[in-house]
Amino acid sequence: MMKPNKFVALTWMIIASGCGGSDGSGGEPEQPALALKPATPTFSLKPDAIISEPYAHIEFSSDLASSYECQLDSGDESGDIQECVSPQLLMPLTADSHRLKVWAVADSRARSDPAELSWQVASVFGTDGNVHTDLINTPVMPSKADPASWRGIFRINCDFAHSSYHDPIVYPGQANAAHLHRFYGNTLVDETTDIDSLFTKGESSCQGNTLNRSAYWVPALLAPEYNPATGEALYDEQGDLRWRVVPAVVGNDDEAHEIFYYSAGVDDVDAIQSIPVGMKIIAGNAKAGPGQQQDTGIVRWHCQSWESSDADNPRWSSAIPECVAPDRLRMDVFFPSCWNGTDLDSADHQSHLAYPQLGSGTQGMICPATHPVPIIRVSFHYAFGVTPDVYEPQSKSSRGWRLASDMYEVTLDSHGGMSLHADWMNAWHPEVLQTVLDVCIREGLDCHDGNLANGFRLTGTRPGSQTEPPVINMGMGN
Repeated sequence: MMKPNKFVALTWMIIASGCGGSDGSGGEPEQPALALKPATPTFSLKPDAIISEPYAHIEFSSDLASSYECQLDSGDESGDIQECVSPQLLMPLTADSHRLKVWAVADSRARSDPAELSWQVASVFGTDGNVHTDLINTPVMPSKADPASWRGIFRINCDFAHSSYHDPIVYPGQANAAHLHRFYGNTLVDETTDIDSLFTKGESSCQGNTLNRSAYWVPALLAPEYNPATGEALYDEQGDLRWRVVPAVVGNDDEAHEIFYYSAGVDDVDAIQSIPVGMKIIAGNAKAGPGQQQDTGIVRWHCQSWESSDADNPRWSSAIPECVAPDRLRMDVFFPSCWNGTDLDSADHQSHLAYPQLGSGTQGMICPATHPVPIIRVSFHYAFGVTPDVYEPQSKSSRGWRLASDMYEVTLDSHGGMSLHADWMNAWHPEVLQTVLDVCIREGLDCHDGNLANGFRLTGTRPGSQTEPPVINMGMGN
């Protein structure tokens, strides 16, 4: 992928011989410019001979160049040659040998001899004995997935990273333009985040650390504040209810609360492809409210005590139910898993993808013709404790809770949470995500706790900054 991050000023010159006019006034005729061949480019920044990351930063220059052409991983000059600039960020790169050729091109279109650069991207699983630092050996082999529930699944835990009013998908480059979100995964995510920075910078609050720099975020879940002594609601200086964030029960290595799943959305698991690096997806409708409740097959709420399941007890709610302490409120968000095969994003951040549909006869769940490429299905699964610091004192329940994205009045008849939605940007190490597909999903396994079912599991969770800005305007911000 010849995708520049920035441009470098380059100098070039044209050398001509002769002088005088060309109008017949006695001077010698003007001579054409010499088509000088540019010097072979030199590399000022290049990868080591063997690298562990699936990307490479490369810089090059040539004194007589007005432009450059690059070719990655092709045996001869008949391969794909593209115009390029320095510096180059090459990503994603497979665990294999790679070669880059660079030609300097003069204004006359004369080309230099190619400069060549070769290097190796090592496998994270250590074919040379050098295993990636974010993998741990494990003798535990996952069991088969429940055929009545999942065709094959991989589950990871994540700690809370931070909270902010940013949204790099909907409001890129705009600080504090969104409602209050809670972020998991890459700890550096803010309004400036793009796929280049997401894939190459920062750590992660999820298992696997740098092997999974993906970004996950959801609107904050909020509860009214009450006086702990009297149980009366508290109000701010403007006479509005005060709100506090209801924290999710996030994962840790001792007690698993897996909140992000990767699974199969179609029945033909062999047809499923991995998710391209850089894909952006939003699931759910942030504008939904009373009278336009969402499909509980996409987003849903339930009390943990209901023991809901798709196979045996499909008891779901499109709004937040009143779960009574010591119960937990749970939410599920299922992302679309049928891709148009071309676009990593779309204007609404949704239409480049579609949900599977029931095929005819014995086909089972298939992708529609408009979006024919099945990819790994992503889903978020959160649990929120109904505890004294957040429950409504009279009912000791989740009564009155709302999402920061709810644009309607929450009442006893119109419960909060109808605007449930979630955002995701893919920055998994491609070799690891392909292993999830090949081993866990296609083999029909239930891979818990980051277990890759190949003798390795992902390293544990870690916190981000855990920054909590104040709740402004019921979480809707300014």
